[in-house]
Amino acid sequence: MTLLVIEIKVPDLSQATASTAIDALIHAVPHILSYITSFLVIGVLWLNHHALFHLLRRVDRIVLTINLVLLMCIAFIPFPTALIGEYGKLQPIVMFYGLTLSFTGIVYNVLWFYVVRQYLWDYPQAERRFIYQASLWSIGYPIFYLIASLLSLSNTTLSTVLYILIPLFYLFPSVIDRQLGKLPSSEVS
Repeated sequence: MTLLVIEIKVPDLSQATASTAIDALIHAVPHILSYITSFLVIGVLWLNHHALFHLLRRVDRIVLTINLVLLMCIAFIPFPTALIGEYGKLQPIVMFYGLTLSFTGIVYNVLWFYVVRQYLWDYPQAERRFIYQASLWSIGYPIFYLIASLLSLSNTTLSTVLYILIPLFYLFPSVIDRQLGKLPSSEVS
């Protein structure tokens, strides 16, 4: 997450006047917005990841491998963040950003559904209703990003606004948080 800020370059203001300094700050706004958006995206992924692993007492090699792929996807996010910060009006860049986030969400879902099938489905304290609701909540994440990226074909501004709104929506406590609060920590094996 901290690597995202590296893409916000400090302008050379050594010879700047007040108006050129303001222009430089205005020029940095798209970079700052892309940083905030991607920080929230990664933050939401981290919150869900933390909640999921909070349940588990142990994991197998498959969970660790899927998790490694998820970490690779998350580590890649600074690249499309830098692109959209610099070239956020170009449709292919806007689409690439959304597709990257959608793919990351798909990998998270692979992890979620593997953990559900392997560890949660037969756990007596995990209600099936919770698992269904949490799964729908989880599936929505990459679908929303896919829809937002496809909308870039007709309106890049709308896509960009949705990219900002999606992590804000997922930042609020969800069905996963409510159910996980009922289960004893590190009890699922």
